[in-house]
Amino acid sequence: MEIHMGRLLEKVIRKKGLNISKLANAIGVDQRSMYNWFAEPALESGVLERIAEAIEYDFTADLPTAIIRDPELIASDAEIRDDEYWKNKYIDLLERYSGLLRQQQD
Repeated sequence: MEIHMGRLLEKVIRKKGLNISKLANAIGVDQRSMYNWFAEPALESGVLERIAEAIEYDFTADLPTAIIRDPELIASDAEIRDDEYWKNKYIDLLERYSGLLRQQQD
């Protein structure tokens, strides 16, 4: 049985009693992105890495093959469909851009 990564992520965050909006701010995304990730059955490794670092949680026990530290392996993964890969890249870029805009406003 496949593990629903978004549900696992939400479960861990809620179990730790973390504030979703504060966590979203800490990793440079908006709160809506967090809730979108909770609905996703699979998440990009980079997303999991950023969240794992922010909440100080090791997802490798739950998802041993999910955390990949080599970005070259992520981009060359044959199982990622092109459209899904580029959609995730685009969303990540938008979130980073939003974070930079917020920093400039402060």
